[in-house]
Amino acid sequence: MKLITSVAFGALLLSSAANLPAADSLNAVLARMDKNAAAFQGMSATLTQVNHTEVINENETLNATVRMKRTKAGIVGRVDFSGANARTISIRDRQVQIFYPKGNVVELYDVGKFGEQLDQFLLLGFSTSGKQLQRDYKIRLVGSETVAGHLATHLELTPKSKEAQNIFKKADVWLSEDATHPLKEKIHKNEQDYTLITYADVKLNPALSDKDLDLVLPPGVKKITPAK
Repeated sequence: MKLITSVAFGALLLSSAANLPAADSLNAVLARMDKNAAAFQGMSATLTQVNHTEVINENETLNATVRMKRTKAGIVGRVDFSGANARTISIRDRQVQIFYPKGNVVELYDVGKFGEQLDQFLLLGFSTSGKQLQRDYKIRLVGSETVAGHLATHLELTPKSKEAQNIFKKADVWLSEDATHPLKEKIHKNEQDYTLITYADVKLNPALSDKDLDLVLPPGVKKITPAK
């Protein structure tokens, strides 16, 4: 779970929900997602991530930049967290590396077994088509809300497969009005703990080079495999 919540992504201004006609509005949102998914190749953004742990009533707030690209082999991406607990997460060839510069340590994770579920999680709302959403989730249209001054459509998603449920139990996604990308996501790990991600400065299909996505490790880095 540490791996997924680390990856997978300021102040939040949220107005009260305005209920929409569920059937027609949801169909329209899913149709826009179908159109946008076909054109998606990659994204970059800044994000604020809040990890809430209920048992100790604690919120951990992190800031990061994220860059991801869809390839035939799966998602290639990099997330750079700043601050006291700075770290870089690299995703390539179904392997995730988490580099901690203070300790010059990198953790290695083989995530091949998650396959498509990982790709769906990492790019939830960015490249997901309406058909994929209907196939993989039970969908509830919550309503139209305002997030950081932008009109958004709030969807509640409950994964259908047990594999996906091992990653998260439920997700709330606030999509931009044109359904091109999420403005905010709340990933529920269980009934009480969650990760809240707010996106800003989102760019779709930017020109991303290998240098933008590669993780170059310094000499003498210690490699560990926590899963073994």
